[in-house]
Amino acid sequence: MLEMILLPFFSIIILFILTKMMGYRQITQLSMYDYIIGITIGSIASELSVSSFQNCLQSIIAMLIFGLTTCLLSYVTRISKPVRTFIEGNPIVLYENDQLNCQALKISKLDIDEFLMICRVNGYFNLIDLELIILETNGRFSFYPKTSARGVQYEDLHMKSHHEYRPIELIKEGTILDANLKLIEKDKKWLKQHLKVKGIVLEDIEFLYQDNKGNIQYCLKNEKKSYFI
Repeated sequence: MLEMILLPFFSIIILFILTKMMGYRQITQLSMYDYIIGITIGSIASELSVSSFQNCLQSIIAMLIFGLTTCLLSYVTRISKPVRTFIEGNPIVLYENDQLNCQALKISKLDIDEFLMICRVNGYFNLIDLELIILETNGRFSFYPKTSARGVQYEDLHMKSHHEYRPIELIKEGTILDANLKLIEKDKKWLKQHLKVKGIVLEDIEFLYQDNKGNIQYCLKNEKKSYFI
């Protein structure tokens, strides 16, 4: 019974540590190698969770080897372009100058129907509207539309652009974030005075921030019992 309870927790802890070591990446950012390593580590972790204390050491060592190898390869690919190219490959140009590269499609293991479907899913029904299509090393497609087919951009309207500032969180779940107040060169006294003017109690605020125009925006807590539509 002790093995049945402790080993799954032990497996989760090791997975958590290895995930922290390997870093946060979205599924679409994973290379094929990262994906296979992730599945392998998960498989070993599941085997560890149902093994016994006598047999768990081999699984732990295997997980550590896979995890450390991934960290090492991540470091080497970051500092070495040849190694990065060998492991991750290069982006492939599939379509350029109104011409479809059939050889590139073969290398990418794509047929014309699948290629056209991917274009349609991404909102491009006419290839003539595109200047360039690239298959990235993570398996995603990048589309570069022609000037005549892309949406209107800010500079097309000949309007003067201005710098955008990121929103700064000042209160979260009723707690004042002192470090963020310093970023905008304000203090608690200024914030509490602002709340007093608005007639808001600090404990009633779920989230308050300064937007990119310098205005204070906030959301109050909702204690309603029923929240279903």
